[in-house]
Amino acid sequence: MNSTLRFPTGARSGPIAAGLAALALWGCASHPPPAAAPMQGIPAAPDMQAAPRAGAPVAPPAAPAPAAPVAVPIPVPAPSSPLSAVEARRAFVADMAGRGLDAARVGSLLDQAKYSETVARLVLPPSSPTVRSWPRYRARFIESRRIKEGVAFQEEHAQDLARAETRYGVPASIIVSVIGVETFYGRVTGNFRIIDALTTLAFNYPAQARSDRSAFFREQLAQFLIWCQEAGADPLAVKGSYAGAMGLPQFMPGSLRQFAVDGDGDGRIDLLASPADAIASVAHFLVEHGWQRDQPVFLPVRLPGDPAALVDGGLKPTLNWTQLQAAGARAPKVAGMSEAWMEWPLAVIDLYDGATGTTEYRVAAPNFFALTEYNRSYFYATSVTDLAVELERRNKVASRVSQLNTPVDK
Repeated sequence: MNSTLRFPTGARSGPIAAGLAALALWGCASHPPPAAAPMQGIPAAPDMQAAPRAGAPVAPPAAPAPAAPVAVPIPVPAPSSPLSAVEARRAFVADMAGRGLDAARVGSLLDQAKYSETVARLVLPPSSPTVRSWPRYRARFIESRRIKEGVAFQEEHAQDLARAETRYGVPASIIVSVIGVETFYGRVTGNFRIIDALTTLAFNYPAQARSDRSAFFREQLAQFLIWCQEAGADPLAVKGSYAGAMGLPQFMPGSLRQFAVDGDGDGRIDLLASPADAIASVAHFLVEHGWQRDQPVFLPVRLPGDPAALVDGGLKPTLNWTQLQAAGARAPKVAGMSEAWMEWPLAVIDLYDGATGTTEYRVAAPNFFALTEYNRSYFYATSVTDLAVELERRNKVASRVSQLNTPVDK
């Protein structure tokens, strides 16, 4: 998902002439720890139908989606209080009427939505303690099949990716990597009815969750119903993730309405059936959240022996190069790479492996934090970056092999 809620599972030219290869460079050390992813298949909904606005997603019927995940067998309480749920629903219907939707229709949709015990369980923390492990998390995404299919996706959609990269300045490999991490390039987009997932979390958020996010999900439900009216989509037919995210890039409804764009120029937005729309929307989202053209994600900085004190764990870069130098950091010379980055805000991030008690550290540039707006996790943003690096490497090898096999006129 994107600046939307996510449940954690963590340049080719220009000022940085080293290009996207600079993504692979970082200050790294291991130390003991300091204390401490549908628009397709949506029939029209006559009762809520409105003339679709330009660029609104309208889509044809969906291919079968993967089965919904099996819930972890831990107890889930009944809805907190029937009265409070009723009152919350009544207030929601009134709010939607104030936003221009038909109150009777909204009430009818809520009556047809089904409480999902599976959804309620999936948003809970694990029933037993889990060990955070950066290597284990990374291995889920930086693996041969995902890399191979990412290269194929990049080749198949090369024109759409080139168009998005030119317009937004986000490297094709980063866009592909986001889609690859989110939904395995569209293979796994979710099989939950969005209205069931969102009403469950909006009105019956489980009491034993770490914090009550019901207000967030009520707003996402509102955005979803408004989007359905704008698109002429049936709210009872749209499917996605257990948290309400949709399409190849797993946009939450609020992000879909705000950041999704028409990438193929057909006058509508379809984040499931149109890879071009998904590609352009990912790039647009990242730019709107701070992505800078021709800048890397990580920097080739050698950190001091124990950089733990430099990590603040936040989602904004708060250090500068002078501070890092004073702490003992050093920047080796990289051929063709300018020193403009020394003026940027920077951060040291930590990637902890609970299995070994060690931590990997990297120096992050502002683009890293654009990725954390997609999913607020260091593990996630670093995995997206590392997968992008692997895709770049494979594409370069493939290009070199292709050149060697190209006949030369004599």
